[in-house]
Amino acid sequence: MIKAFATILVILLYAVFQSAVPVASEPRHHLKFENQYVRVFDVLVPPGDATLFHTHSNDYVFVTISGANLKAQVMGAQPVDLNLTSGEVRFTKAPLTHRVTNVGSTPFRNITVEILSSPSSTSSAASLENVPGHTLVLDNERVRVHRLVLEPGQSTGVHTHELSGLGVAVSTGEIEIESPGQQRQTVKLQPGDFRWHTGATTHSIKNVGSTRFEAVNIEWK
Repeated sequence: MIKAFATILVILLYAVFQSAVPVASEPRHHLKFENQYVRVFDVLVPPGDATLFHTHSNDYVFVTISGANLKAQVMGAQPVDLNLTSGEVRFTKAPLTHRVTNVGSTPFRNITVEILSSPSSTSSAASLENVPGHTLVLDNERVRVHRLVLEPGQSTGVHTHELSGLGVAVSTGEIEIESPGQQRQTVKLQPGDFRWHTGATTHSIKNVGSTRFEAVNIEWK
């Protein structure tokens, strides 16, 4: 009888440790911004640390800010190696329940961007591929993602984002933003800083710093 009780206890403890929490309750996911379209988490996993098993109920994009060597485990499956580099962008369909362990020697940080809903948009909105500094890196039925890289002194020129979206800085930088009818702004950015805009926006971006600037722009379809 004692042996049977011990077996039941082990099973119960295993179930407790295997249970998942919603992503918003996972301690290493820090909610930074939310509106009706998007929810943004700043995720930080130090070396040797791990997230809890957690569930993403919405499709999401993540932008790697600080790359690391990881073990990723979907609940019910074996862990797999996952090596991510700074600036890497991935899209994941929901639902997903998983955890991540940082087996490397450097902190792992990403900006996780959940897609809650889509604003009214133009399905045939023009891509930014022909805008200086922009490269298309991901395009599906939910989002379109461009990487922006500007060398010191380089400008995008005036261009229009026809879709609502979120810009995420991957590197430090000092940029000048100019929009028609508005005062020119100079903005200093740190890796992981982000900015949301709803609806179309027209502007130019110039790198007025002394180092290369890199960012990722996620557009909602």
